[in-house]
Amino acid sequence: MKPIDEIDRKLLNELQVNSRITIRELSEKLHLSTTPIHERIKKLEKGGYIKQYVTLLDPKKFDKKLMVYISVSLRDHAKEAVEAFEQEIEQLDEVMECYYISGSSDFLLKVFCDDMDGFHDFITNKFSTIDNITQFYSSFVMYGSKVKYDFKL
Repeated sequence: MKPIDEIDRKLLNELQVNSRITIRELSEKLHLSTTPIHERIKKLEKGGYIKQYVTLLDPKKFDKKLMVYISVSLRDHAKEAVEAFEQEIEQLDEVMECYYISGSSDFLLKVFCDDMDGFHDFITNKFSTIDNITQFYSSFVMYGSKVKYDFKL
């Protein structure tokens, strides 16, 4: 696939803001007819520039009022141990994001719970049962400003 051009970049920027925008609306914004817009989107999907389309939910509407970032240190850093940790984390519904990071911790997790009681239950009955964890630190989000999910190309 050829590198993306300026029109592809504008198209991707628009889709990041609203993936439900119609082909007609995109054609008006980018001053192209609908057929080239449709073909460009298919090309960007096939080329892996567009990984997937998602719907972002408001956690508070589902009583997930507590957001916590957990920094995790592992005892064993062998490839198999790290992959096993990631597989266990994927099974935990409360974990929304998981990053393998450098620095003083090995992983950074973004967790949503109903409240502090729910977080206590999560830590006590699910998270702390994972063998390879040596220590973890929790940072509670007190306030979150506008979340940004896109980056400008």
